[in-house]
Amino acid sequence: MPSPIEAVMVGAGNRGTLAYGAYARRLPWDLRFVAVAEPNDERRLRFASEHGIPPERQFRSWQELAERPQLAPALVNATMDRDHYPSTIAFLEAGYHVLLEKPMATTPEHCIALVETAHRHGRLLQIAHVLRYAPFFRTIYDLVHSGRLGEIVSLDWRENLSYYHFAHSFIRGNWANTERTSPMILTKCCHDLDLLVWILDRPCERLASFGSLTHFTPANAPPGVPDRCLDGCPITDECPYFAPRIYLVTAHGGAFQHAVSPDPSPEAILEALRTGPYGRCVYHCDNTAVDHQVVLMEFAGQLAVSLTMQGCSHVEGRTVRIDGTRATLLANESRREIVVVDHATGDSETIRLGPPLGGHGGGDLGLIRAFVRAVRGERSDVLTSAQQAVESHLLAFAAEEARLTRTVVDLPAFRNRIGVSHVVASD
Repeated sequence: MPSPIEAVMVGAGNRGTLAYGAYARRLPWDLRFVAVAEPNDERRLRFASEHGIPPERQFRSWQELAERPQLAPALVNATMDRDHYPSTIAFLEAGYHVLLEKPMATTPEHCIALVETAHRHGRLLQIAHVLRYAPFFRTIYDLVHSGRLGEIVSLDWRENLSYYHFAHSFIRGNWANTERTSPMILTKCCHDLDLLVWILDRPCERLASFGSLTHFTPANAPPGVPDRCLDGCPITDECPYFAPRIYLVTAHGGAFQHAVSPDPSPEAILEALRTGPYGRCVYHCDNTAVDHQVVLMEFAGQLAVSLTMQGCSHVEGRTVRIDGTRATLLANESRREIVVVDHATGDSETIRLGPPLGGHGGGDLGLIRAFVRAVRGERSDVLTSAQQAVESHLLAFAAEEARLTRTVVDLPAFRNRIGVSHVVASD
């Protein structure tokens, strides 16, 4: 059995700890973290303790780490969006192979520069478009590419973001304010755009987009509600966004408690809600992310595609309808169910997938395993290189431009304008 790949963790938050860190703890013979950079003292020390990392290999910032000689062949970059570009450039130049969380960067020019830098230094740069590895979406991909649906005529893709997840991440949380992070269509839906690019395997030629923040604003605050849920809110029984109920009473908040407080005890959670960002009233935050957006795209061959993102769903999960000349595919991610209806016979087949192993519908496991193998030199399993990820990011940037300018964006002209033709292969 080969020795484990040694890696550095940069950003020991939810993804760093619960996805990548958990993989290394479960499969220590495959991946081992030997250093960590994290500005939050509690998170850094906890990650270091879990992985046996000595004090001299614990860093308070990515910059402090980047100043040191290379400590391992691989590095996982799970920093916040706006740190992705400068930190990854530094780590690629230092010699690391990098697994980078999405979005890879917050401007199209920086995305291109990342691809070029990885190529110039001969380093692997893999983007965490994790859903390409999820069995649910791989099944959809296989059905489309088998020809069973015939020629694809129309595709309707919906990203249904549950109301409690939207409140947690995009009203109260780290991705609420686009000036500090990046637009919703990039932070959340670059997954969806990546899947569309992957499944359809053809270029998008033009798009339009509409969306806005319509509800979660001070103007829509009910009378008398305070800035924080625990400061005597008069509508606690009827407000679905009442923070203590989300994080302590319902099952929904369990997945997000780690972000609220590293200590999962009710007392610690309540204290964090009294003082921290996740206890704020959803009508009194500094959020600017849209709460709904539609992107209308035309891919090569005059294929019409719609993508809808909305943050008020009763249940989490994407729903998909693909109409072809031979059959129609209906998919429901939350039910892990795919139905194919044959046009000639009217017969339908229902494919039900079992419970996934690990996060993101089982995709986390495939993503990390592919990265570890690629660092060993076995790159056939890499589905999400930086070169492959650029196209979906460009669609997100173009969609935000279309939304803000209320215009139809011509993608060939958009690509030429930002110099995407100069991107060279990195893998």
